[in-house]
Amino acid sequence: MSTQTLTLGSEAQAIPRAPAAGKATAGGEGKARAGMAMSVATFTMAAASAIQAVLYLGRFGTNARTDGFFVAFALYSTFGVFCQSLRLTSVPLLVEPGARISVGRFAATLGLIALPVVVLTGPLADPLAQLIAPGLSAHGRAITAAALPVLGAAMVLQLWAAGGATVLAIRDRFTTIAGGYMTGALSGLVAFVALMDHTGVQTLGWSMLTMSVVTSGWMLIGVRRSGRLAGARAGELTAARRGSTPRGMHTVSVLARDCAVVMGRTAIYLAFNVLFVITLAFGSSSAAGGTTVLSYAYLFASYLVAGTGMALGMSSIPDMTREARQRQGSVVAATVPRGFRYAMLIAAPALAVLIAAGAALVHGVLPRSLSASEAHTLQLFAALLVPWTVAALLVNFLLPVLLALGRARLLGALALPLVLVQLAVTALGSSLFGVNGAVGAFWIAPSCLAAALLVAAAGRAGATALTRELARDALRFLGIAALAFGGGWAFGVALPASELVQAAVAGVVGCLAYAVGLWILARPQLEVLVGVLVTRPAPA
Repeated sequence: MSTQTLTLGSEAQAIPRAPAAGKATAGGEGKARAGMAMSVATFTMAAASAIQAVLYLGRFGTNARTDGFFVAFALYSTFGVFCQSLRLTSVPLLVEPGARISVGRFAATLGLIALPVVVLTGPLADPLAQLIAPGLSAHGRAITAAALPVLGAAMVLQLWAAGGATVLAIRDRFTTIAGGYMTGALSGLVAFVALMDHTGVQTLGWSMLTMSVVTSGWMLIGVRRSGRLAGARAGELTAARRGSTPRGMHTVSVLARDCAVVMGRTAIYLAFNVLFVITLAFGSSSAAGGTTVLSYAYLFASYLVAGTGMALGMSSIPDMTREARQRQGSVVAATVPRGFRYAMLIAAPALAVLIAAGAALVHGVLPRSLSASEAHTLQLFAALLVPWTVAALLVNFLLPVLLALGRARLLGALALPLVLVQLAVTALGSSLFGVNGAVGAFWIAPSCLAAALLVAAAGRAGATALTRELARDALRFLGIAALAFGGGWAFGVALPASELVQAAVAGVVGCLAYAVGLWILARPQLEVLVGVLVTRPAPA
């Protein structure tokens, strides 16, 4: 359940590098090894996260105590994705020649960003729990407040780990990055198993802290071994000595400016992921266990978005940046529809599996942890999250495009309106339809953001044409998945068998029917996907 899994897989492709002349073959082999290392790390962390999710649900179930923990965990997950987005937005600031800030100043900036996290999750943990979990009982909010200091420490360490990974990636130390994340994930899993009998529902928090300690320590050692942690450049120090401003005040002003630059480029990612914290706050008034079920549904959908939209978008940034210097409009048309198409090809059946079979399978395997009514709630939340998934995929493809076009200032300006829209629509949906209304309104703010980004990147005329193309692709894959897994569900429930067997049959039949549907209606995309999975790349 680690947020570090979300963007690691594309790290090796996301950093633009210029190989030295005469070393093309060596550079190609190095890039292949880097990609393999990052892929192994990604699968290792995903496996560790899945094991923890199953163990947590099986041991602690869904109740008011787990609700309290998952409200705090939602804040941790939000900040975790923000940390990972630093690897995308901060690279242009650090790459030499022409770096805007040094590695030393970048480290100091991350320290300044961490200060409010420490204050909010430490001394102000109780008021923060009241703010983000207003609908929970007093006992549930006490669990939230108790989880915040532990998760807050993990958040700070994860921030520093992401910063270290950024520096190591620029220095081509991808094996070190992969080793750090794999070791951290495995350490977190070991800690989870060792502590689950002693720390109760807070076990996952201590697991995240253990993982963050190991990962950040590994990255720090790697940075120190890879090169000096440079401070301010000589020109800046000279200006500080010669200027009329005292050196200490100059240093503070430079640090504040660096912090504003880094946060300004990353604020939109933080705001986008805060949207779920807002939805969860309104949804915390649900019956005991409802917040936990909603958190599981969201984690499933968000992993789909991050594993397809964010990863594919990050890996395309170098090409998009080069293209943006020549033809702005073609960048969107050449990257977004293609990536969105393949992301929907994967995300649509995954959501359909959860709705048609997955929730029932979990209930069948863990009936004491997830009741039949909670399995139905999980299905409902998953269905309500389908439009959010579509909008979130678009956002995660369009944000890298705007960054490639040099529109970071516009993205920063959109962060606050995005949060305000989310507050308004969630409050309205909650007042009209309760928790289901709050979850059902979750897609509106991301859709507004996607529309604004599309217009900003392609212009009004281009956005209209692209909207038609994107809507056609979304409806095509969602329709195939709905028919395939709907038919699988109907076939399964018609069998005179147990609910567990019916769900398994529904999943298998749905997958086979979806493959047939792709072969008929989306054969080119299916052939490309199969080719990527089964064909070995040619030697560099």
